Parts: sequence; C-alpha cells; structure tokens
Amino acid sequence: MFGIKKQLLPFFLYVLPLFGFFSCQSPSEKPISLELQPTDFFLHLSVDDSTSNISDGLTYHAESNLLFSLNWIQNSIQIYDLEEERKVKELRFDYEGPNGVLDIMGIYPHSLDSIFLFNQLESELTLIDTSGQIRGRLAYQSPDQYSPAFVHHAYFTSPPVLKGDKMIVKTHFYGNIQTMTQEQLEQKQLVYEIDLKSGATRFLDLKFPDDYMPNGLKLFEASIATGAGKHVYSLFGDHRLFYVEEWGDSLKWKEGKSAHLPASLPYLPMGADGLDFRKYSFYSPHYESMAYDPFRKLFIRFAFHEIEPDDSVPVSDWRNHSGPFSVQLFDENLDLVSEMAFPAGQYHPFSYFITEDGLYLSTNHPLNPANQEDRMSFRLIEFRG
Repeated sequence: MFGIKKQLLPFFLYVLPLFGFFSCQSPSEKPISLELQPTDFFLHLSVDDSTSNISDGLTYHAESNLLFSLNWIQNSIQIYDLEEERKVKELRFDYEGPNGVLDIMGIYPHSLDSIFLFNQLESELTLIDTSGQIRGRLAYQSPDQYSPAFVHHAYFTSPPVLKGDKMIVKTHFYGNIQTMTQEQLEQKQLVYEIDLKSGATRFLDLKFPDDYMPNGLKLFEASIATGAGKHVYSLFGDHRLFYVEEWGDSLKWKEGKSAHLPASLPYLPMGADGLDFRKYSFYSPHYESMAYDPFRKLFIRFAFHEIEPDDSVPVSDWRNHSGPFSVQLFDENLDLVSEMAFPAGQYHPFSYFITEDGLYLSTNHPLNPANQEDRMSFRLIEFRG
C-alpha cells in the first residue's frame, strides 16, 4: 500500500480546507434559447521560441482570471493574465529528484495555493502553488488493471472533481481494442475516487452503456463533465449523453445527435492496422470533448464532421489539421439547445477555454492564413439568446 511521502507535511492538510462541494441546480423553469455567435474580439498571447502556439492543455481559473497553459516539452506551466494579455509567470519542473514532479500531463488549479499536477505513468499527485513550490505529494493506489488518473486538457477533457477529502478522476482500463467485446466493455469503469488522506481508491460504478458497440468495434473513449447536479459523459461513437445524478445510480441518457453527423456512426474497419485506426480516430464522424459552463449552466460538446484524409499531411500532424466541426449547447436538463458549425482550416478545436465572456476558441489552425507562430490567438464566441 502506498502512503503519503514523509518528507513533506501531509498532503491533505494543505488542501482539505479549500475543497468545495458539488453544486446542484434546480431544473430550468422554461426552455432557454441560446446560440453561439463569433465576435470581432481576438485575444493574443505571446509565446517564446520553446513554446508552440497550440497549447498542450489550457485551464482557466475564474477567481483570478488567469489562464494556465501546459508545455510538455519543457515540462512547464505558463500562466497568463487575461486582463493584461501577457504571460506573468512560467514554472519549469524537473522530472526526477527532490524537486521532480514526473512528466506533467494535466493540472487542476483548485486555488492559487493548491494546484494539482498529474502525470501519465505513476499513481502520484503533486501539489504546488503559483510560485512553483511543492506543497505535498500523494502516492495513491490505482485499481488493478486501470490507469493512473487521466487528466488531459486537449483530448476528451475530463477534469477532476473534489468533494471533501476525496478526488474523482477519469481512468482508462488496460485492454486491446481489437479483442474487446460489448459484454466486456459494459463491465469497465470510467472513474474512481481517490482518498486524499490514505491514497486508497474505489470505483463509483460509472460504466459504459450496454449497447455502445453491439455490431463491431468503436473507440471507447469518453469525456466526462460534472455540473447542474449531474455527472455526464459523452462517447466517441454515440450521439447520446449519458448521466447519473448520484454515484451508483442506474445510467440514464438523453439523445443529442449533431445535425452534421450521420444517424449511424461508423465502426472501426475489420482487420484495421495502426494507420487505419488513426484514420478512423481523426477523420470519421465522431464526438470528442464536452465541458460544463458554470456561467450559463450549460454543457457544450464538440462534434467532428467526416473529412477525407489529406495525403500531403504527415500522419503525426493529422490531429492538428482537423477538419470541420460543430459545437453543441445543452441545457441543464441535457436537452439540445443549439448547434453551430465551424469551417475547416480556421479554428483549432482542441485548444479552447470558457469564461464569463464566452467561449475562447483557438485560431491557430495550420491552414489559417492569420496563424502566427509567435502567439496563441483566440476568437471570442459569445452565447447570445
């Protein structure tokens, strides 16, 4: 059994007084009417030569109006003041040693004094503040055959959720997609809870639906969001939104089909090799990240339209050369409110964040003529009703 490392004060003592609780919102009294509308406002944030203008992950901290951006190559966190539109701090970390934090895959800035760091391979949390000082570490027990916490801000986003001295995180189960059956998949768990005192974990019985891939194989990747008194997830190859109101409840769902995706979403071709799998993942019609917008009490979801592969683009850059997509809005009852389509070659749909002003969507698509290598640029998309 792993425990809290001895050289630092107990991990949970730093963060326990700061934890919030799930918010529960009462159902809307009448249907809302909101649509996305691009504005003429663009946000520009300068980057240096060691930083791509496409972030490895963005996280907005509303209380401070700060934007946190990850740079995996440098194992660093860059912090931007959005009011002043400038970088105010960069925190670089060692991988190993007394000041090491492993490889940072994701972060969760609960407060400016309590920023959680997550890595890809080890079941360990690190707690820092905005000075970069390590405040605590926690080694926890990933369940057998399941991954460490999967916190990623640019791929099927699923931010951690804090409740008291417990943290709820997305996980991946270890298995081969080529041999997975529907009967096996529906027994797999999507999240587990970490006890921040002991490092123990337990499943919360949030599983895959029993009818996701009855006739073949699909990518079994989920994006999970909590808000409006619900825990909601969306899957790569399913139009529906799945949810529970309390952990352990029977799984419910709401229809959420995009107007731009076909009624039947494709399966992975039989006998697919690695290249076929990448084509299926990037170019077939599917859904990816969803998020909860606490300012308007909405859920948003990105739907990717079918696109033909471009043989001139290197395989390693297919994701950055994403095609047309749309953004769906769902109210707190998970009813579809509206959907807006965005053309190919103008926006980078994996780099975005939500503020009280609206949705900031990256314009750093490689094919966008306005794309500039020395700055991250975002267009403000407002919610209008």
